[in-house]
Amino acid sequence: MESLSAAVGRLLASPGFKFLLICGLILVLTIPLLLVWGLIGEREQRAEGVRQSVANEWGRSQYIDGPLLIVPYTVRRITGEGDKRVEELVEKRAVFLPQSLKITGKATTKVLHRSIYDVAVYTGFLDFEGSFAAPDISEVVADAQSVRWRDAVLAVAVSDVSGLKAAASLSIDGSETLPFEPSIGVPATSANGIHVRLASATKLFASPGTAPDATPTGLNAFNFKFSLTINGSSELTFAPVAQQTTVELTSDWRDPSFMGAFLPNDRVLNPAAFAARWQIPHLARSVPQAWSLGEQELERMAPYSFGVRFIVPVDFYQLVSRAAKYAMMFLATAFMAVFLLEIRSARQVHPVQYLFVGLTMIFFYVLLLSFAEQIGFLRAYLIAAVATGGLLSLYVARVQASLNKGLVMAGAFFVLYGLLYLILRLEDYALLAGAIAGFVMLAVVMFSTLQVDWSGQKRNAG
Repeated sequence: MESLSAAVGRLLASPGFKFLLICGLILVLTIPLLLVWGLIGEREQRAEGVRQSVANEWGRSQYIDGPLLIVPYTVRRITGEGDKRVEELVEKRAVFLPQSLKITGKATTKVLHRSIYDVAVYTGFLDFEGSFAAPDISEVVADAQSVRWRDAVLAVAVSDVSGLKAAASLSIDGSETLPFEPSIGVPATSANGIHVRLASATKLFASPGTAPDATPTGLNAFNFKFSLTINGSSELTFAPVAQQTTVELTSDWRDPSFMGAFLPNDRVLNPAAFAARWQIPHLARSVPQAWSLGEQELERMAPYSFGVRFIVPVDFYQLVSRAAKYAMMFLATAFMAVFLLEIRSARQVHPVQYLFVGLTMIFFYVLLLSFAEQIGFLRAYLIAAVATGGLLSLYVARVQASLNKGLVMAGAFFVLYGLLYLILRLEDYALLAGAIAGFVMLAVVMFSTLQVDWSGQKRNAG
């Protein structure tokens, strides 16, 4: 009868136990793999910090909401009951949107380099042209006590006013020119921007008398024009504020990403530049042409913003992160390749040697990340693949004392790294390609091990 120690020895020497031990090693290697994930995230955060630093100095992402016509008015409010009723006048502000707006813009771009990072920035030259209908306060409130038409302002909300690089003036009906002033001109609001006080544009005000200081009864319809020169980075977006908003934008950036609630009606893309045109009616947004600022803030147009993102063509952090998602599958495949060579050889591969193989494959991602920051993803991928694949092929050849087995491992790593690169470039079909590749690898391993004596009984009998 077989002794217990002999049975344990036979179990430890069996291919089945070796296979389970390899599976355990793969699970152990998730610890250094998690460290690699943390390294990728830390480097990506560092790159984002550099982008934010450059953006703070040059100009952040720009969102332009306007122009808006803002008119103060008062209403009577009654509080309390009975003898304690108190009447008071409360000041509010009405917001009126343009009847038409056309923005014609050109964004000249460049890539700023800081340390090893690249940041896409732009200078936008924007021309605004449109018209306002004569505002009717009854569209906002039915019982206004008074309307201060002479305190009306035309405001343009700009997300990062530090990016404005030239003085701006408003042209009214082509006959009057008024300078823009700092701030959005509305107290108790968090929005940033610039504004024009319309008090000096006497032709705008409808008055029952002819005296210059006569109390106006309203504002006349008027046309407007103005231009902005603005620095920004990453994004340039607009709000569809008019009944008919048209934006025509051209740029020398070759990799735009159109974003927001509306895509361009027309676009022209070529290797050196792009041109895009948006045309948006007010029916496409759930915002009225006039409202009270006390009820809704200026930010209510933000969900309907649209524009373009100036993206850096190759985001290698995302590619490295996606590559790391397939690390466990490729670790298992490499281990199985070594295991299949071992069971067909008289020379055994120690578990520590399997551990070295796994650590080398994980170090592939460290090499890929560090070289990609310096020389780009493709060349970094080639260097990391050749370095780790060559090292492991030479290592297996020495362990097995067989040049042919080293060449077999070199072919296996060539297929593995080539397949991984193909999966990364497929983008939309990456999951499908990865699933098919994993299924095929599993099938190959299953049928390649049909003749394996997993229990080791035949070897012991021999």
